[in-house]
Parts: sequence; structure tokens; C-alpha cells
Amino acid sequence: MSAPDALHEAEATEAALRAQLGELISAKVRAEKEGSRLADRATVPGADRALAGLAERYRAQAARLGFEVEEVRVNLRAQEGRTEQLRAGAAGA
Repeated sequence: MSAPDALHEAEATEAALRAQLGELISAKVRAEKEGSRLADRATVPGADRALAGLAERYRAQAARLGFEVEEVRVNLRAQEGRTEQLRAGAAGA
């Protein structure tokens, strides 16, 4: 693979990781908000008992998404390093 092709591929991978990170962060925020909303509704007198369980499932989902966010963040930082090395090589060539 030529250096320009490798750089282009590295930049595309970096962009894809950034997009994935944004989507995961948005999903985590939505899960946290929904979990909080359901937990609040579960405290209303006469509320369906299932709401507390649903709230807990959303909180668990948010926690799992948090781990995925960190994993993608680590992968993104590593990819940024690879991309920067390729850019430096291309600039020196």
C-alpha cells in the first residue's frame, strides 16, 4: 500500500472511530436520562412496580455503554497516533 493510501485509510479509520464515539456517547446519555426518568416515575404513588426494574436496566445499559465509550476512546487515541506518524512521514517524504 502506498503512503498516501495508508494515510487516507488511517484518516478514514480515525473518522469512523470519532463517529462511533459520538454515537456511543449519545446512546449513553439517552440511557441515563431514560433510567432517571423511569426511576422518578417509579416513586410516584401507585406507580407500576415494573418501572423500577426498567430504570435499573437502563442504568445497566448506560454503564455498559460507558465501558464501550472508554474502549473506543482508547482506540481513537491510538489511531490518532498512527495517523500522525503517517502524516509526519508523508511530510518528510
